[in-house]
Parts: sequence; structure tokens; C-alpha cells
Amino acid sequence: MNVRLASAQLATQFHRPLRFGRLWRGHELALRAFQVVLILFLAVFGARLIAHGIALASQAIARLIS
Repeated sequence: MNVRLASAQLATQFHRPLRFGRLWRGHELALRAFQVVLILFLAVFGARLIAHGIALASQAIARLIS
């Protein structure tokens, strides 16, 4: 597989920050803050779900052993 460098025009356009569009242009900060809150909520929910599953699995293993 040959490796080629991108042209200067593509290199300048590819690394620009992504924009939502004209409708959401002024609300990017609020959308990013909402995204961070949503990710934190999903992380806490997922961690609780995993911890509950580990607790149930350890109880099941303890019942099998005793």
C-alpha cells in the first residue's frame, strides 16, 4: 500500500473544528456542555449497571460454592 501525503488544501480543511450548521452556530457551547453532562450521566449509569451485575454474579457463585 502506497502512502501519499494529502494536498495542502485538504490538510487545511480536514483539521478544522466541526461545526453543527447554520441553525446551531450560536449554541455550540451549550451543546458541548450538554454533551459532557450526558456522557457523565451515561458513565455513572453504566458503572452502576456493571457493579450490580458483578454483585449478582458473585452472589450466584457464592450460592454454588456453599
